Amino acid sequence: MTNQPYAASTGAPVSKTKWIVQLVVSVLCFFNIITIVLAILGLTKADTDLATANKYYKWGWIAYIIWAVLVIGINLLLLLTGAFTASFETY
Repeated sequence: MTNQPYAASTGAPVSKTKWIVQLVVSVLCFFNIITIVLAILGLTKADTDLATANKYYKWGWIAYIIWAVLVIGINLLLLLTGAFTASFETY
């Protein structure tokens, strides 16, 4: 017997809740297209190849965190440099 922590050998249905949560969060917060694609791939692979689906899930969150840090960092940089200020002079 092999040790397969992610595989369901009985063919029982897999709960897809975590991929759905990942999909919803990635759409509603920062709209990360890479995480959306990985969540959809995980949803489609969950029934046939659970190990690959879990890898998509893990990499989806990694891509989400990288994207969130970039978005927050760029917005903070723009805020600190005054890119959002609107000043003009009329004569």
